[in-house]
Amino acid sequence: MMRSLRFTFVGVAALALLAAACGNNDDALEPESASASAFAGVSASEPATEITSDSTPLSESEPAVNTIIHTFGETVIEGTPQRVMTLGFSEQDPVLALGVTPIAVREWFGEFPYATWPWATDELGDGTPDVLTMAFGELNYEAIAGLAPDLIIATHAGITQEEFDILSEIAPTIPEAAGTAAFSMSWQEQTQVIGDALGLSEEAAQRIRLTQASILDAARINDNFGGATLAWLNANEGGEYWVVGDTPPTRFFSDLGFTRSAELTEAIGDLDSLQISAEQLNLLDVDRLIIAADPVTQGAIEADSLWQSLSVFQDDRVVWVPQRSELFGALSFSTILSVEFLVEKLVPLLAEPGSADTSDAELSPEAEAAMAAFALVYDSEAAWEEKALHLENATSLEASNTVYREGASNSGGISLNPTSATINGDVATIIYDVYFGDSPAYTDLDRVITRVDGVWVVTEEDFCGFLASARTPCN
Repeated sequence: MMRSLRFTFVGVAALALLAAACGNNDDALEPESASASAFAGVSASEPATEITSDSTPLSESEPAVNTIIHTFGETVIEGTPQRVMTLGFSEQDPVLALGVTPIAVREWFGEFPYATWPWATDELGDGTPDVLTMAFGELNYEAIAGLAPDLIIATHAGITQEEFDILSEIAPTIPEAAGTAAFSMSWQEQTQVIGDALGLSEEAAQRIRLTQASILDAARINDNFGGATLAWLNANEGGEYWVVGDTPPTRFFSDLGFTRSAELTEAIGDLDSLQISAEQLNLLDVDRLIIAADPVTQGAIEADSLWQSLSVFQDDRVVWVPQRSELFGALSFSTILSVEFLVEKLVPLLAEPGSADTSDAELSPEAEAAMAAFALVYDSEAAWEEKALHLENATSLEASNTVYREGASNSGGISLNPTSATINGDVATIIYDVYFGDSPAYTDLDRVITRVDGVWVVTEEDFCGFLASARTPCN
């Protein structure tokens, strides 16, 4: 199970220890669920460096002024918002992820308490935001104004220019970013823009890096994902089948290393989703097939000999996602919190069936060597001269390692103690526990180490990912 950890040390700021319906192309659509969202986004591997706001700090006695550039122009925010309303269908997630509890949120689907799905309940805590139930295009301005917000987040609301103008009379309003269509912001950009608006730009950037690192870790550990073909299908009752194109769910799969077959890519073209007939089921004979369906439709497909003739069914490479389930909701939301949920809950379902559990097996000499090198690199107290032998581009990382060592000393030192290793060619997946001094803090986490010219080495990318939240750059 992939997990992301964040520790704060005295003298080191937020040092991260990372373990990891059919649709159309209308310009403005009500947000659809995971199978046919009209969203667009960037991949997890892309750095979240696009700046979409300008912060103009004044003197210490005057409030900061943030100017957010967006699809309708710009919005000026003075000071730090205290009464934040999320008027879109999923913005509660990034707002909560940044430690802010909104005064009101908007119900999309699921009907969970406070319109907050399970992956965000920890962040919500004992918060009790008002829940706005308003259909797409039917904003209740009186109700919105009555809540007296001082910032309205509408990055996933699909509002029009007219709606933006009216909302802006109530409070500063943030719609989609400039150059993006309705419901098309990626989770990375949405999180950064919201962080900018809240005066939490650096915190947003760090949280984005942490989540991206979790996805990349999952991809590295499941290296069999790389190059494997995957298709996402929404199966509706009555034999209506929609295969999904370039949307956040499929981009999440791409970030894990999956690809789309050339035949399926050609058939879908630029569409968000394509309805296919029974005669086109061969397009779905891929390495992994994800099907969102209700129980009745799933049963009908499983009893259909035409479907069962596909190799993906015969080899048990189908992942069923019940419609309206938590997994379905997480794919639909495609937010910074729901993506983290997918890494934990969906990635194991995509893993190769019958993966060996070697935790109780006798360690080979190469596994022992990999574990020893891994422990040495991440041990805050280890001598630099010994650690550098197993760290890529070690010379450029010595200063960052010094900051890590000094900060960790306040906790009695930090060590990552391996418990097992699985070797796959020149890559070893290490299962380990995190210790503060002599006390275990987190257990059964996983990372990788790579063999280069016979020596087990932690890459610069992995080491810098481990220090992702440190304020001192890795180079």
